[in-house]
Amino acid sequence: MTTTARLQDARGALARGDLIAAYDLATAEGEPEDRDLAYFEVRALAGLGDWRNALRRYRAAGIAERGDVDSRALEGRILKDAAFAAAPADQPARFAEASEAYAAAIGGPDDFYAPINAAATAALAGDPARAADYAQRALAALQPVARPDYWAQATRAEALLLLGRVTEAEDALRAAPDLAGSSVTARASTYRQLSALAAKQGVTVDLSAIRPPRTAHFCGHMFRIDPAAEARIAQESADAIAREGIGWAFGALASGADIVIAEACLAAGVELHAVLPFDEDDFIAASVLPAGAEWLDRYRRCRDAASRTYAASAMRYVVDPNQFAFGSEVAMGLARLRAAQVGSEAVQLAVWDGVPSHGVAGTGADVARWKASGGRSVIIDGAGLPRPNAASAFPAPPQADAPRALRIMVFTDFKGFSGLPEASVPAFWRGVMGRCADVLAPFSSRITSRNTWGDALYLSFDEVTTAAEALVSLSEAMAALDLAELGLPAGGGMRIAAHFGAVYEVEDPVTNAANYYGSEVSRAARVEPVTPPAQVWLTEPMAAAVALNAPDRFACRYVGRIALAKNHGTERIYRLERVAG
Repeated sequence: MTTTARLQDARGALARGDLIAAYDLATAEGEPEDRDLAYFEVRALAGLGDWRNALRRYRAAGIAERGDVDSRALEGRILKDAAFAAAPADQPARFAEASEAYAAAIGGPDDFYAPINAAATAALAGDPARAADYAQRALAALQPVARPDYWAQATRAEALLLLGRVTEAEDALRAAPDLAGSSVTARASTYRQLSALAAKQGVTVDLSAIRPPRTAHFCGHMFRIDPAAEARIAQESADAIAREGIGWAFGALASGADIVIAEACLAAGVELHAVLPFDEDDFIAASVLPAGAEWLDRYRRCRDAASRTYAASAMRYVVDPNQFAFGSEVAMGLARLRAAQVGSEAVQLAVWDGVPSHGVAGTGADVARWKASGGRSVIIDGAGLPRPNAASAFPAPPQADAPRALRIMVFTDFKGFSGLPEASVPAFWRGVMGRCADVLAPFSSRITSRNTWGDALYLSFDEVTTAAEALVSLSEAMAALDLAELGLPAGGGMRIAAHFGAVYEVEDPVTNAANYYGSEVSRAARVEPVTPPAQVWLTEPMAAAVALNAPDRFACRYVGRIALAKNHGTERIYRLERVAG
């Protein structure tokens, strides 16, 4: 792909809110350094909430030297993101810093972008007089604009709000979505900023015209072909999609409800993301064909029309309900991740008969899991559907020596250990491994297995939130170490990687302790060697699980498609961070 084509595709990905695709396009290997591509890389990083790396990359790539106001003001945007992410006590100073950066980027008399953002950040910093001055300057710059685009109209609304003219601001906002330049990303940015300004000023503003689309996790019962039932479910799905303002949908494509909802999403222009729990051929055999071969063509049409078809795990189906539960957890988490990226809400759309599931998998289990994580479900009546034979859809598990479970697998090692002088080993053992033991001690009840060798740890957890807290705590403790005092070279540090998946649970015949085996264990092991020191990297399934279970405590920042160790392909990787409180 040429640089020009990548720039065009990256611009389109940003416009539709697909920040991950924009980042991947801007950072694809094999191209020389290009400042325009770097601009889109920084925009994507900023949109994904990774203000630290966005600011570092902005300065290293010399984005300001592109010369236009947008490029020069991008530093203010990043500093504004840093302010939003800061602890409440630190926010006023951070917003003031962002206001100064925006003010320094102001161009000629027709520049309204930098002044309005200097005004907004001044207001959020608690300086209403400065905010009013820059708001007036933005309005003056808009006077010659005969045919405003989205950003001009949004700027007018924001300036009016800052000047206390709320009704006029609402009128301006209602006209904005139909103008050129309107996009999901644009509306999400405006919505966040105006929401914060309204809260700061203590006023109520109708922002419904620019509210970003919601995301949805969809699920439902498998059923045989039934035109009347399909017509009802399709219509109710279409009504729910329109009523809820769904823009993205994540779920599997099993026969029956899944496919009917997916078809309704595609007909409504919703961006479909198919999330299969395991190997596609096995999924078709287990979840499409049991309800009738007629569903296969419809499955393929939905799959081919999806923006992305993703197997939560590449492993084969081993007749384990945990594999379905895992796939659902990943789909739910991906819906939450996308909602967080665009500043929206994730809802669940479920075709359900109201009967609880007796196990970890099934529509009832999915609804219960979503509600347990604080989500809102939109239920379409699934009673009386012609269900397939249960035995064919969910064959009885064969007798097996090893049970299976959903676990978080963690691998760590300490970069620089191999070059440690012999005399420094005791200090390392006490200062690093001893500190690891201290940090992990409060989490012992949820650590289901542990092992260590040299500088490395192998841990497993049975609960996502606890695992995330333990890993961030471990990373923070390791980052605080004085490496020179321990005799370690500069640039070293603990690398931490985690993955979430279904595994075999056994008693290790060598250690006589609990241990876990399977292809999912290997995924975490392959991420750890490429993880930078002092960071916690997660596979996408683990990031999705964190987004589902603990979105208020932890953030998962997209890193990119990373080549794994030992030529084991690539993974979409996220960095785990604690949310400032």
